[in-house]
Amino acid sequence: MRLIVLDMMKFRGIVFIIVLFSSLLVTAQNKDEKEFRTSIKKYPKNTQKVVLNIPKKAKRIRHYQETDGEKLSYESKFKFKKHWFSVEFNSNGIIEDIEKAIKEKELPTSVKAFIKGYLKAQSTKYDLIKIQEQYRYSSKIPEVQFLNSILENNELIDSNYEIIIALKIDKKWSLKEMTFDAIGNFMNARNLQPDSYEYIMY
Repeated sequence: MRLIVLDMMKFRGIVFIIVLFSSLLVTAQNKDEKEFRTSIKKYPKNTQKVVLNIPKKAKRIRHYQETDGEKLSYESKFKFKKHWFSVEFNSNGIIEDIEKAIKEKELPTSVKAFIKGYLKAQSTKYDLIKIQEQYRYSSKIPEVQFLNSILENNELIDSNYEIIIALKIDKKWSLKEMTFDAIGNFMNARNLQPDSYEYIMY
């Protein structure tokens, strides 16, 4: 619990700096998400077969509706085997991805080197706020099997890495969500709106 509180204090401090210096750019790649607590009864019916397979040993299971102003999705979050997980469904109730929060020390050494090399080349200073393994769903396997494979830490399934990062470039701070592939190559980035992102720590 102490670590969670310290992470939140760190996050809020960085967000305060970013807002103070008004450094976020307004582009088509901005991410301004809002989420609202909801009940599984309000999920599309076909999601229930997946959500009901979340292990009974999972803790703090919560269900949400999420929107970025255009897109509606559903997300279930829980803690299992000392990690936070989130399962996101699109508006039709199909799994989009499963994300697993990890610590920086859990990144493979080579992946960490690639990511940090990229960030050093792109900024004068940076801070990794939140790191997630991101598993994109493929219809090649059933959704329940996909969920179970991730929870069982199946190393045969490659993940991307989705990272919330505070960057300092030309004396200005920005808050971004960056995605890197399974070996640490940069894929894409989106600007984040701090006032809509306090929930990223959960």
